[in-house]
Amino acid sequence: MVGLGRIGLPTAALFAHAGARVSGYDIDQEVVEETNAGKCRFADEPGLAEMVSRLAKSGRLSATTSAKEAVKDADFIILCLPTPVDITRTPDYSAVRRAASEVGRWMHKGVIVITESTVGPGIVEGMIGPALEKESGLRCPGDFGLASCPERSDPGKILADMRSVPRIVGSTNQECTDMVAELYEGAFGVNAIRVSNPRTANAVKLTENIFRDVNIALSNEFAVLFEKLGIDAKEVIDACATKYNFVAHYPGTGVGGPCLPSNSYYMIAEGMKVGNIPYLVRMGREINDRMPDHVIQLISETLNRVGKTVSGSKVAVLGVAYKPNVRDVQLTPIEPVIRELIKTGAEVQVYDPMFKGEKILGFTIARSATEAAKGSDCVVIGTAHDEFKSLDLDALSKAVRKKAGLVDARNVLNPRDAVKAGFAYCGVGRNLQAPKSPQG
Repeated sequence: MVGLGRIGLPTAALFAHAGARVSGYDIDQEVVEETNAGKCRFADEPGLAEMVSRLAKSGRLSATTSAKEAVKDADFIILCLPTPVDITRTPDYSAVRRAASEVGRWMHKGVIVITESTVGPGIVEGMIGPALEKESGLRCPGDFGLASCPERSDPGKILADMRSVPRIVGSTNQECTDMVAELYEGAFGVNAIRVSNPRTANAVKLTENIFRDVNIALSNEFAVLFEKLGIDAKEVIDACATKYNFVAHYPGTGVGGPCLPSNSYYMIAEGMKVGNIPYLVRMGREINDRMPDHVIQLISETLNRVGKTVSGSKVAVLGVAYKPNVRDVQLTPIEPVIRELIKTGAEVQVYDPMFKGEKILGFTIARSATEAAKGSDCVVIGTAHDEFKSLDLDALSKAVRKKAGLVDARNVLNPRDAVKAGFAYCGVGRNLQAPKSPQG
């Protein structure tokens, strides 16, 4: 297993749990030492810590910083590396490329290399395969197998998803596809959907994620419009969801994490190579990238209602993780909101139940919501953690300054409850003000 991150470690653990002898390769010495000691840094993944501890003690799961030690006896090599986009929104495949070159030096004839990392269609055949061939001197498919089996798990429930969600498998030839499919079916107990080649398998992964990204963008587009029309976007979406062919997506601060903000750009990059830019995909990404600016606008409007401005105000941000109940702030859309608040002259205090007392995004996280809200002029819900769905608004209203605003950027609260508690309320798509007439 090449890469022992949030996906790589549970994947390695499940294969070891199924009876395989698994060697993990990671360039991070601390990660390797933790794994060999049976420790797991992903406490928000149910069941993973116990599994890693048991398997490390049994010797079925081990880790090393030596690619040679990890792959020299391997029947299968699985690449599970990060594939972010850079500041120009260009896919950065450098980690995958380096890993392919490194393991290529030590892999032997007959091995099958599987890419689980999310990459653009054509990257496995056009980049990873050639790198393996160059370093190993072997040829694919004659000397080794090359396949894609992109991960399809949701952080916070990765083990459960790996044991229930079908896997997509595509390889350079049918024999290799069948072997990889049987590997995952046997170890994880899931169905394997066989597709034509690695390019198709990666297209499946990107399409299902871009579907979500574009639909969230559409929801955000409606939300901004409905605010101006005096319509509750959540009420609209909830009503739409009663029809059999409507898939509900809800508006918010934007989209975060390692996948959705990046995956669209993988497809855009591949489209540009063949002269066919997916414009709807690009527009959806731009809409979601603009949502933090809209949240700033809502904060400003809410403060104005209570006679205050962003500059000079104290703002409590509740939730910085990019998704509910997960210890992860990768590309969290609330971060640009916080940065802009500070730039505009606000004082910001942060609370997140996943990081109590820790240093995150340059802030020492408060121990409670009321602690963060003490003396604040505005409270912003940045993440839909379960804790915030039952937030004690009366206690919160006693902690803030007189005449304070509440901006629910994730729509986890009942607007009437917020108003009843004494807050000036705004939510994304729920700015419940009467629309202005054409005459103003």
